[in-house]
Amino acid sequence: MPNINAGTAVPNFTLTSLDGDEVSLSDYQGKRLILFFWASW
Repeated sequence: MPNINAGTAVPNFTLTSLDGDEVSLSDYQGKRLILFFWASW
């Protein structure tokens, strides 16, 4: 994945929510969004 600098548009991606729904980054276009990625290895 390429480095993304502040002010650069991020590429769209889709994730599966905890409810099993697919959520795309583009669903939130024009809105402020904070993403938290958590994993338990």
